[in-house]
Amino acid sequence: MNNDYPFINREISTLSFNQRVLYEAKDKDVPLFERLKFVAIFSSNCDEFYMIRVAGLKDQVEAGYDKKDRSGLTPKEQLGKVSLLAHKLVVEQQNIFRFLVEECSMENVIFSPKLEGDLYDIAESIFNDEILAVISPVTLSPANPFPFIYNNRLTVFVEMEREGKHYDALVIIPENLKRIYQINLNGYNYIMTIEQIIKQFLDKIFLGFEIRDSYMFRLTRNADLTVAEEGAEDLLKLIESQLSKRKKGNVVRVEVDQEMPDKVRNFLMKNISFEKDDIFVVDGIIDLTFLFNIKSNKGSFYYKPFLPKLPKDIPLDSSLFDRIKEKDIILYRPYNDFRLIARLVELAANDKDVLAIKMTLYRADRDSSIISSLITAAGKGKQVSIVIELKARFDEEKNVEWAKKMEEAGCVVTYGIMGLKIHAKNLLIVRKEQGKIVRYSHIATGNYNENTARLYTDIDYLTSDEDVGRETGQLFNFLTGYTDFISDKQRLSLAPADLRNTILSLIDNEIKNAGNKIKGKIIIKINSLIDKKLIVKLYEASQAGVKIDMIVRGICGTTPGIKGLSDNIKVRSIVGRFLEHPRILYFYNGGNERFFISTADWMERNMDHRVESLFEIVEKTSKEKLRKLLEYNLRDNCKTWELVGTSYNKVKTKGKRFNQQEYLMDNPF
Repeated sequence: MNNDYPFINREISTLSFNQRVLYEAKDKDVPLFERLKFVAIFSSNCDEFYMIRVAGLKDQVEAGYDKKDRSGLTPKEQLGKVSLLAHKLVVEQQNIFRFLVEECSMENVIFSPKLEGDLYDIAESIFNDEILAVISPVTLSPANPFPFIYNNRLTVFVEMEREGKHYDALVIIPENLKRIYQINLNGYNYIMTIEQIIKQFLDKIFLGFEIRDSYMFRLTRNADLTVAEEGAEDLLKLIESQLSKRKKGNVVRVEVDQEMPDKVRNFLMKNISFEKDDIFVVDGIIDLTFLFNIKSNKGSFYYKPFLPKLPKDIPLDSSLFDRIKEKDIILYRPYNDFRLIARLVELAANDKDVLAIKMTLYRADRDSSIISSLITAAGKGKQVSIVIELKARFDEEKNVEWAKKMEEAGCVVTYGIMGLKIHAKNLLIVRKEQGKIVRYSHIATGNYNENTARLYTDIDYLTSDEDVGRETGQLFNFLTGYTDFISDKQRLSLAPADLRNTILSLIDNEIKNAGNKIKGKIIIKINSLIDKKLIVKLYEASQAGVKIDMIVRGICGTTPGIKGLSDNIKVRSIVGRFLEHPRILYFYNGGNERFFISTADWMERNMDHRVESLFEIVEKTSKEKLRKLLEYNLRDNCKTWELVGTSYNKVKTKGKRFNQQEYLMDNPF
């Protein structure tokens, strides 16, 4: 574990990924409103980055922690570099947004229009009918001290006068009001933000005052939910009690509009308690996440409609069980329809021969048909056992609601293992057929979430293999009964027990083969790579002559291309219409190739603090599909970025254009 190995800082790598997301908004091959959406995604990602990652660094600095990370930076040094890059990216975001606003205007879509004539009358009606009664203005005085402002809440700071005396006031915009209003008038689509309307009619709020000026600002607070599980008798109640704290954390970022003078910024610093470096001066509209909600009837503004497909030989009736017994099924969502999995759970819920259904639940949508089917199954007397992860970040509240509903319906609901997040994605259906027990296993790289299944790429694998069924059953016994996980066949490896060691062993085998003049080759498709032991092992493999292709969507701590160290490593990142989410591992293994799917990214948290799965695919047809999928990823020359040293360069299209996402929409498994 030589500390001299080069590692890219995690936080800088995260911002680099966000930059790649932002640059999708510059791609003119992407439809106009989809480009606006990428600007919104960038904003949302930055919010989470500051609420969690920057908040954590600030906590370390405040605690006096000055140990260097593997990239050689202390928390304070990381904050400095993060701040510098983040400020540059926000400026770039606003420049890109201004360019898109101009493009929109050429399509008669007008942002922040001048409120005059009919448009003024419409805005005034909106203000009087929808806004005025809800807002609660605060004129600051000894009787009205500076109020607490919750996380991510837009606020108007107002300067005004009455009888020659100066007053300051705040209008904290309620989160239950609409952020934008789209008005179709005389062939134009006008887009007004709520803050624009409020600022226009401040004189109707502060009667008797003369409005001098007004400025926008927005606070971002520490939103990391740290739960001390040790000694907690009821994890459900503990999570519920912690959720309200998320809105009240320390300030980690303050966005202010460019017009705000220094005296007002200093006033806010004094009354809210934040540092000068926390201020982001925004030349334009603050918080561009509202772009998610812009609508138009013009089809050319959006990606062409896409309908997921199913292989023709897969039925959606009760004979689906027979089809799984005939041959394993591999699907690649969203190109293949995830509704097959939802349909399988529905069939199991209503099938008289199904005895039990077991599932891990990390994230699910609010209108989940899968959970509805599980509740139905419990109502019909089937044994329904759900391991639900209450600590899935930003889904804690939703998961608490689901846990209560399922418990009330008669499901056996457990919360996994203290100190470990349950991130494995497994479903087991136990069915009695002709007097024998048959186990149907579903192993996935993504969540049981029907909404994100249309937006994220992920692998679904269905099998009735008895050995896999036993391993999956042992997994659930491990999660609910705290039994040991032991398997003779070992197609399934788990973190934190042996997953990292399994991967290290697979890499060591390639190193050994390369040393014996046998071809060594590894292809890895994951979301994040920062685990030090795995990175060092990859460097070792590269030095041994093993060719390593990595498709790492987001964070990557590896520095490729260093002569004598990592010159056999190539790192790519694909950012496109769908979020690349599956984890797929390939090892040449002396010609006897091995393929794996996994829920685990290569991060310490996944290897040491989560229950994750690594599953080997052995069926020939399924292996061939995974091979093609990896080949498509490596061929992509439209949405691929290549990591060169510590910077990403967009791969230039040479020869025939190949967008692997577009290809798979037309040619699914």
